[in-house]
Amino acid sequence: MTTTTTGAPTLRLTEHPLQRCGARALTELAGQHEPHQVTPEDMDRAEARIINDVVAAATAPREAAGYDWWKVLFTLYPNAKPTHAKRERTREGLHPQVQEMFAPDQDTGVLRPCTFCGTRCSVLWAKATLPMFDSVRAVNTLPPGVAGWPVCRSCRLAMWALPYGAWVAAGSATVLTCDNPEVERAFVARNTLRARRIHQFGFSGLRSGAGPEAVALQALRKHAADAPAATALWMFKNDNQEPWLKTSGTRTGVARFLHRMLADRDCQSGWKRLRHALERRDSSGAVTLSGATGAARTLFDADLQSGDRLLSELWRRAARTEEYHWSTLWQWRALAALYAEVMYEVDNQQLRPAATLVARWIAAESSRGRFNEYRQVAGSAYHLHKLLMTAGARLYLNGEAPADITNVAPELLASGQHGWRNRGLLFFEVLAELRRLEVSIGTAADAEEDDDKDPLSDGDDEEDA
Repeated sequence: MTTTTTGAPTLRLTEHPLQRCGARALTELAGQHEPHQVTPEDMDRAEARIINDVVAAATAPREAAGYDWWKVLFTLYPNAKPTHAKRERTREGLHPQVQEMFAPDQDTGVLRPCTFCGTRCSVLWAKATLPMFDSVRAVNTLPPGVAGWPVCRSCRLAMWALPYGAWVAAGSATVLTCDNPEVERAFVARNTLRARRIHQFGFSGLRSGAGPEAVALQALRKHAADAPAATALWMFKNDNQEPWLKTSGTRTGVARFLHRMLADRDCQSGWKRLRHALERRDSSGAVTLSGATGAARTLFDADLQSGDRLLSELWRRAARTEEYHWSTLWQWRALAALYAEVMYEVDNQQLRPAATLVARWIAAESSRGRFNEYRQVAGSAYHLHKLLMTAGARLYLNGEAPADITNVAPELLASGQHGWRNRGLLFFEVLAELRRLEVSIGTAADAEEDDDKDPLSDGDDEEDA
């Protein structure tokens, strides 16, 4: 007879990203708000759902929608009994095998602290049931003399509740960590609803092209306005041969940027235009990358390295002025300026003298040729320096008084990201000054805009509601 440990099982939230997401997902499945509120009865009900879902997916026909959940499980636990190629194919045979994975810890024998939460436990787990554990290119290989990692029942359940709280696909899973617990909860709650749709309809029942970045931004917008917080996304695949992990994240200023962007008409319209520009479709017309996800990714720094992807994307597209209407360029200028102000406290007014100098030089003669000349050197400190000297000299020789750029020149010609950002912002200010001087730029037709659509919505959330 099995003897279990005394005392009620306790679900604890740890700093491990996968356990943390799983614990929040288990809390959501239990119908509670905080992990410490989960009762033994809640835990048992959540366990029953997890087991039933695993067994149903593992025994589903390949053509059934429910089989897609098995693909999710295989991505996370490729060597577990319910995902193994030689698994039991009947519900009656597989159910007790899965149930045994979550058996209570015993009081007898050696007890060790849980790898995640520190609770004394008797069960050891390894790669077969724990995502991203063990050595690369090895199956169930642990350091010599170690039979596995001790994992308590609560954390075992949390690690298998993980796919409910993560953003899952057939080949990867993504979890979110954030300084603000409400953001984490919102991300998990949204994904739990999405998991329900996968169970019912498979991946074909989801809006295609959506991604976790858009979900994260919606959570930040809703919960991190008063107390800005940074987020991190951990995307991984627990492959037998080549497991991989990629990280990205937002800085604390992103939440404030979102609120100010949504409160400014030009910025909001600029974001919508960027969404439209970033949407990707395949040859059949099906969406492969939603505009909401594409735009959201510009606010995430890959591998937690500052990259200012939004500025880079806006500048790259605005440089092709002939492809966009002036109104789009104006809105992207507002969006870039707001980003620089919020994230770096940059005031675009300091760039006005340099923008005036360049724009007046372009407008003086051969405007198209001079603009193309400026466009080609706008990103290079060295070549921009030469152009500023040429423009100032030409205006002076023509009898005009060139703008004094003494104070702003060091900012524009600085090395590294600082100088690059200012040169990008200068490009937008030059476009605005050319417009004021009635020099024609941006000739494409104005794109239609859906004013009623939430700029941060990816559409999939409406289906989950």
